[in-house]
Amino acid sequence: MKKIGLALLFFLFMSPIVYAEFDIQEAIDAASPGEVIHIPAGHYQGNFVVTKPLTLLGEEGTEFISKNNDPALRIENTATISISNVELSGKSKAIVASNVDGLELSNIYIKDAYTGVHIQRSKNIHIHDIQVTGSEGHYAEKGNGIAIYKSEDILIENNLIEQMQDGIYVEEVNSIVVQHNNVTQSRYATHFMYTRDAKAFFNNYLSNVTGFMVMMTTGILLENNTVENHSDYNGYGMLLYDVQRASIAKNIIKNNRTGLALQKSSMIQIDTNNFQMNQTAVEGTKVSNNTKASNNSFTGNILTARSDQLGFQLQSNYYDDYTGIDIEGNGYGDVPYVAMSSFGQWMVRQPVYQYFVASPSVVLLTTLDQQINKTESRVLVDHTPRLVTEHEIENNKLNVIQTLAGLLLLVGSLWLWKRGITK
Repeated sequence: MKKIGLALLFFLFMSPIVYAEFDIQEAIDAASPGEVIHIPAGHYQGNFVVTKPLTLLGEEGTEFISKNNDPALRIENTATISISNVELSGKSKAIVASNVDGLELSNIYIKDAYTGVHIQRSKNIHIHDIQVTGSEGHYAEKGNGIAIYKSEDILIENNLIEQMQDGIYVEEVNSIVVQHNNVTQSRYATHFMYTRDAKAFFNNYLSNVTGFMVMMTTGILLENNTVENHSDYNGYGMLLYDVQRASIAKNIIKNNRTGLALQKSSMIQIDTNNFQMNQTAVEGTKVSNNTKASNNSFTGNILTARSDQLGFQLQSNYYDDYTGIDIEGNGYGDVPYVAMSSFGQWMVRQPVYQYFVASPSVVLLTTLDQQINKTESRVLVDHTPRLVTEHEIENNKLNVIQTLAGLLLLVGSLWLWKRGITK
């Protein structure tokens, strides 16, 4: 009986993986350039290398398992490569591509690897519809989901990345588009370094330490993204450090410790964003005076804006805590909105002060701040605060079709009513 029990335990804890017999490396070596290799479903252990134009197409259930600390799949010194429908796992990097012109990675699932995809010195790269899932543990013990170094003309879209150090890491890249990606539970969702001409659209970044980390980068557009719940002690929805020429527009920036932070940056345009329920909505340190926040909506934030003496401009934004009136009826308040707040400055330095928000003493202090700083003409004072949001303006627009239909219905009702009286 004891022997039977031991045998059952042996089969229970033995690896269930049975490796397939198809020799992938042999098929790669024998293939002619441009050929399509169909890989039968199964588990393949090895460190496969591609150095010629090929398409690797896996059947459902195809898995590459790295044999040691080398990448499960390495692509180098070639062009026009397509890899799809495979699952990869390994101790180090799952996929590494070097000196490649034309690479498409799609429908790939990577799990338990230190780094998912590592691209260097390459161009014309398209990575889409892949999923990278890291292991449990601290960010310092992990690599990046997708990492791009010293490359150009990159498109990264429709990917799902979770539990990595940085979801998408970009360094010394010229021309890159990052769009429609979801990144959660990582350190930085997307990290741009020393990059030129970068664009990020329609990404959803949730519960990382920071959504966008942009450093030493020139020419960046962040538009229509949602960055939410970055509430760690060092959490930011977006942080731009030493950045020149940036446009930040139409984003939803919600429930972050700091929604948007600008440090040592210039020529930054912050336009038509929706800042909701952040501890601090916008924070600026050593930003140039040509940085402007206009036509944004600020609702439910504890502190709207703070800055050092250089500051940045506020113009025609909506503030839910504005108490002025609009006698002229032009949609803008008749007295300036003052974002300057002594309590806000203290709260940023000592977050525990947030528990005193809305207390009588804080309300009095904030009122005094606003009265004293109304004469300030340059920093954190909006002289044309909007009284309605863009959404409300849209709702208040006259709908011509509905108006005509209503008039016809009214005239018809009056005619029927009059006819009934006449009879």
